[in-house]
Amino acid sequence: MSDVINVGMLGAAGRMGRLISRGLHADSGFSVGMLCDQVSGEVEDVGPITTSLDEFLDSAVTHVVDFSLGPAVDANGAKVLAAGKHYVVGATGYAEETVEALREAAEGAKVSCLLVPNFSIGANLMMDFSRRAARFFRTAEITERHHTGKADAPSGTALATARLIADGGATNPGPLKESVAGVRGGGYGGVRLHSQRLPGVLAEQAVVFGADGETLTIEHRSISRESFLPGVKLALKAMGGFTGLRIGLASVMEGLQ
Repeated sequence: MSDVINVGMLGAAGRMGRLISRGLHADSGFSVGMLCDQVSGEVEDVGPITTSLDEFLDSAVTHVVDFSLGPAVDANGAKVLAAGKHYVVGATGYAEETVEALREAAEGAKVSCLLVPNFSIGANLMMDFSRRAARFFRTAEITERHHTGKADAPSGTALATARLIADGGATNPGPLKESVAGVRGGGYGGVRLHSQRLPGVLAEQAVVFGADGETLTIEHRSISRESFLPGVKLALKAMGGFTGLRIGLASVMEGLQ
């Protein structure tokens, strides 16, 4: 039993929190020791949900998975790390300055923090392939589609992909004039971003690279939320292997199965 990872879930009352809690509970390699959210209740077959962050952090859980919301990560992330917990963040929409605060907190407590915009193995391969393609294609545009309940836009996955591409020196050729305001989407580091919110969609992203005489499209689609569970397990198993902060599941994928 010494190899069993004792996990606490923040945002346990949400759809992802419930699904991942039940998935980890069903795996003998994990123990879900504590559930926390702003609303009380329970996760069927797993246990009750506490509304007390202090009670949650005082518990014996060694690893915390956070599927709450961005503002909750802003307020509570450093506290999780200061309590000596390894911290896997699946929530998105937190402030950019929070990343540095989490880095400092993780290094100070000598624990690990992993920010994961997308737990899908395929989505992380898409991002890694995009990073590699950016060495050869200087122009790229990203279109991401999500369900209508997603709170933030663009998605964390799209932003993470844009950052990887921008590091390759992306450029954004015109037109500079829009006859319909916003028709060219948003921009990040020379990469155009387009966000769509539609019923019938879970999570999709297409990255299109252009060069003289050719285009390259790298596309990924998550059909169900179950696609995120293997990535959560992989992230949790990796947490003891480093100290400080890392970003993206790809940063710990190599050498892990």
